[in-house]
Amino acid sequence: MECEEKLPLVSVAIITYNQKEYLKECIESVLAQDYENIEIVIADDCSTDGTQDMLKEYDKKYPNKFVLKLSDKNQGITKNSNLAHFACSGKYIAWMGGDDLMLSGKIRKQVEYMEENQECTICYHNLDVFQSDTNETLYYFNKKTKYEGDVYTSIKYGTFNGACSTMIRASKAPKNGFNETIPVASDWLYWVETLHNGGTINYIDEVLGRYRRHDNNVTKKTSSITQNQIDHLNSCHIILSLYPEYSKVVFY
Repeated sequence: MECEEKLPLVSVAIITYNQKEYLKECIESVLAQDYENIEIVIADDCSTDGTQDMLKEYDKKYPNKFVLKLSDKNQGITKNSNLAHFACSGKYIAWMGGDDLMLSGKIRKQVEYMEENQECTICYHNLDVFQSDTNETLYYFNKKTKYEGDVYTSIKYGTFNGACSTMIRASKAPKNGFNETIPVASDWLYWVETLHNGGTINYIDEVLGRYRRHDNNVTKKTSSITQNQIDHLNSCHIILSLYPEYSKVVFY
């Protein structure tokens, strides 16, 4: 690619709440990327563990690198995600949880791919899913599911792209951001609406990030129906009401 000043701006959108112990590692993994033209947009949902003070120190240390959205009351995952979404000004948005990690070359490789493939609206890659306490690899997120295609593919197969592996073309993002009627697992509908605006979702077959598993994961398995499952069912209802042309694949 051309020299750094000609590279497109990437907004790294980090969503966090009471993750100070992990967030520092997340931020450092972003700062260590070999791609300079980034802004780090962090939405903190009124953490009580000192996160906001830490973020203010980062902002002082790296002038003009951070965009901080620090809530003074807890609003929940989706509303917090929208604080980040609407604060992003880059051509591309790379989504991260505050407990996840980027590996070397992630941003550069995704930007190169999307610049060379203008039809690509969403780019994702494989993830090392690891146990936080031991740093042990549990499995690889896309060992079996490596789907590519258009909006129909995203609806048919669900969230096969790990959120922290996902970079989107900002011009295709939903104008209203994340749907706030979906309180927790709103990312799938966000991907679907992004692809509804055109283009494809494409896969880079490399492990370019790490997804942390710990006791506070919102996606942890339980014996009862979870808010995640309820949110996905409600997302199906929303897709059917907004885009009836997708009804066949939604029912699938």
